[in-house]
Amino acid sequence: MKTKTMVWTSLVASVGMLVALRGLHFFHFIDWSPVGWANRWELFGSSSAFWKWTLLFILLFIITIIFYYLISLTSSIPPTITSLIVSIILAFAIEWSILVPSTLMEGFRSISYPFLAIVAVAIRFITGTAVFMKKLPKEATK
Repeated sequence: MKTKTMVWTSLVASVGMLVALRGLHFFHFIDWSPVGWANRWELFGSSSAFWKWTLLFILLFIITIIFYYLISLTSSIPPTITSLIVSIILAFAIEWSILVPSTLMEGFRSISYPFLAIVAVAIRFITGTAVFMKKLPKEATK
């Protein structure tokens, strides 16, 4: 079910997330580096920053394509509810795995609300497009 809309939506969502993550990191809204994962792996640790951001873009693009496809299968659930639940869970899981808090309350206090907002906007964009395109008549998508 690869369509032009899925590819374009994933491309725009990936670029938007990449720019937003760069902005959040530049203005210190998040306490972690979006490309910090590359430093942990010896294969990418000495690579240039451009290469690390490119790999992050490719990873985000693949994830958004998979997410678009999975969300298009759940078109009977309203996209607002789906995106809200998924974005909260995803943002908490990402920040929790990166920051590794020692207590539950410390984990809730360490969450970056701008990061949560960026994730929510991107996921709402993807779910809204996927559900809308799934509900369109087949003749309209040709």
